Amino acid sequence: MSSKEKVSKSDAKGQRSLERSVLEGINNIFLQALTGNDEEELAKLCLHTLEKITNSDYGFIGEINPVGRFDTIAVSNPGWDACGIDSSKAGLLITDMDISGIWGKVLKDGKSLLTNAPSKHPSSSGLPPEHPPLNAFLGVPMKQGELTIGMISLAKKKGRFTKKDQEAVESLAVAVNQALHSKQTENKLAAQAQEILELSTPVLKIWEGIVIAPLIGSLDSERTRQFMDLILSSIETTNSSVALIDITGVPILDTQTAQHIIDTIGASRLLGAEVILTGVRPEIAKTLVHLGIDLSEVITRASLSAGIRVGLKRLGLEVQSIQSQ
Repeated sequence: MSSKEKVSKSDAKGQRSLERSVLEGINNIFLQALTGNDEEELAKLCLHTLEKITNSDYGFIGEINPVGRFDTIAVSNPGWDACGIDSSKAGLLITDMDISGIWGKVLKDGKSLLTNAPSKHPSSSGLPPEHPPLNAFLGVPMKQGELTIGMISLAKKKGRFTKKDQEAVESLAVAVNQALHSKQTENKLAAQAQEILELSTPVLKIWEGIVIAPLIGSLDSERTRQFMDLILSSIETTNSSVALIDITGVPILDTQTAQHIIDTIGASRLLGAEVILTGVRPEIAKTLVHLGIDLSEVITRASLSAGIRVGLKRLGLEVQSIQSQ
């Protein structure tokens, strides 16, 4: 076999190995996206995958913010260590950045940029103080359609990047972008769901030492769990000794929901608050008896106003009518 054939076989083997690494990297990125990691943690895991495949020393992943500046989502720790920057202060330095230099050209042009002589590149704006020598730079844009929305940046202190490295990162950039976009959408939906839950189960302070939690609509296990968290947190933060749970707006009580309410009452007592259950209509009372729910140790009232009177009385207060003179 000639030396030329040996080189050709070696190149083919290297190419297959790189392709396998890229496929494994894509699978790993999507697998991480399915876990409970937040966007920043997911971006760090993606960056680690990219550094490993390209044998890079450090890098960063970021996106263009609504005002057209750059926010870094993840940066590898070796980058901070090399720059001599306290990682606890790093977040202040890598958000809302002016888009400039070599990495800025990637965003402005929407094209990948590979250079093994970054200091000599026409777009170079130099390195920050204490930054280690940079012998190789690779920047790849992340896009939505034709719009550039962010980028991946990788760097080496020694060695060189190749065209194959660029092609590998360009393939992985699609997966990184999709994974981060999916995580952002997931986080937004979760935040909206949280807001809806909080709006549908508000806890209000109606007097010094008294909070009220009106329950409205049907209840599932997630909403009742959220309700318990909210009322217990409110009792603690307001230092309330009386909590009213009003179920006037609850059409049906099942065993699980009723038990959640009983558990909430018990947990509230452990925090030093007495709970008054209001809105106990005849049909609700019958349901509770039928379900075998014991409310013998719980103060109940048919109406919210009656419950408020009891709560005020517990604080040594009372409601009096003021007759006009």
